Amino acid sequence: MKAFWAKITAFFMVIVAFFSGLFSGGDSKPVDPPTEPTTEVITMPTEPITEPTTPTEPSTEPTEPSTEPVVTTVGQYGLPALPGAAEPGVYQSAGSTEIVRYENTTAEDFSSYRQTLLGAGYTVYDARSIENNQFATLISDALTVTLSWFANTKTMRIIAEARGALCPLQDDCEAVCDTLLTGMKGETCVAAEGMGYIIRLCDGSFVIIDGGMGDPDSVDSNKLMGILNAQKPEGTDKPVIAAWIFTHLHGDHIGVFNCFSLDHHDDVVIERLMFNFPKEEEIPDSDSPYMLDDTIYRYTRFKQNLRDFYADVPVVKLHSGNRFAVRNAQFEVLYAYDDLYPQTILDGGMNENSLLLKMTVGGQTTLWTGDFAYLASALVVREYSEDTLACDILQMAHHGWNGTVALYSAVNPTYALLPVSFRVDMNDMLSTAPNAWLRDSQKVQQFIVTYYGTWTIKLPYAPAPGSFERIPTAETVYPSYPDLLGG
Repeated sequence: MKAFWAKITAFFMVIVAFFSGLFSGGDSKPVDPPTEPTTEVITMPTEPITEPTTPTEPSTEPTEPSTEPVVTTVGQYGLPALPGAAEPGVYQSAGSTEIVRYENTTAEDFSSYRQTLLGAGYTVYDARSIENNQFATLISDALTVTLSWFANTKTMRIIAEARGALCPLQDDCEAVCDTLLTGMKGETCVAAEGMGYIIRLCDGSFVIIDGGMGDPDSVDSNKLMGILNAQKPEGTDKPVIAAWIFTHLHGDHIGVFNCFSLDHHDDVVIERLMFNFPKEEEIPDSDSPYMLDDTIYRYTRFKQNLRDFYADVPVVKLHSGNRFAVRNAQFEVLYAYDDLYPQTILDGGMNENSLLLKMTVGGQTTLWTGDFAYLASALVVREYSEDTLACDILQMAHHGWNGTVALYSAVNPTYALLPVSFRVDMNDMLSTAPNAWLRDSQKVQQFIVTYYGTWTIKLPYAPAPGSFERIPTAETVYPSYPDLLGG
């Protein structure tokens, strides 16, 4: 019996022990007295802990397109790129000028780009069309942007440069005298060519186109000063040259300016200088590296004159589509060097740098070509029709050596100016294809050749019948001012 109760007692002790462990959470241990808390440095694992995520089904809800426009830029000035267009050509021209050229563009591209610039804070200085070609000049505080689009070639050009002097769109004056055009014969030419034309405007101020070769003995610069003094209105202190325009960078066109600046910079007032020359880095490898030597006829002296004598005179860089007024004469730029890109003077020579300017005085038009060359001529007859190129007076290109039948037939002039200061055989001169076209044209009434003397005509030019020879001969001598050629 004792053994039985011993077993029952042992059984209940096991049961008690079991439930005691269950409710105490584990093995029972002595409880230590409380101690001060200790600080442990816990090092976090270096690998990120990735919590499992529940995969989600892709959304079938349509997403709203972004309303923010994607704007890309082009060129050093960060101008907006033309949306949807192929990569443009970008060319760094002289000074701060950068040319961006897009191919296969439309008139709508031109209009939308102009609106983009307006939205960017630019304002329109001038805008116009010639035939279907579109032009605009826009300005900001820092930049001038000249836009052009040509319908026949579908070419759009964006020309950006640091903000500088702009073409005067209006130049009102009081008429006090007749408007005259003088062709100056160079007397002591180092080169055989040379070109210098002087336009006396209705207020007695002047526009000079180039000037000629000049000479270190001051003969030609003094001759130019004499013409200005003879034709200025009575009571005028100093002759005012309202604009001196240079067609291109050759010594027989800028040389007289260089000599004149040294001799007579204090004897005249020059209001502005206008040109568009190539960048200097191209010149050494062109056909005219001599333009950088230190003789008096060169670009080196030209730049020095600008620094020494004309630091405060505005310099206007001309671009296609520009128009400007100088007193009663209006000018349009039909070609400038920017238009040639991607070709340069390295491809066609310095004469490709010549401007093409259309001048209107009293309703009569004159086309100034400088030494206009073959690449430029081919481009111009693609971009303009005879409606634009037609002029009453044509200055024959490059002293009669250049020119093309396509260009001259589009101009279809009544009078032709030949700027040469050396003796020419007119039969030989007029035997080349473009000159022969002029010779055989029933419309051309007169060739005026500077070799036969410095001459002056009144503009508009309407010579009296019988007062002139159509083609000068060896016996021809032109009258001297104040007598006028053509009566």
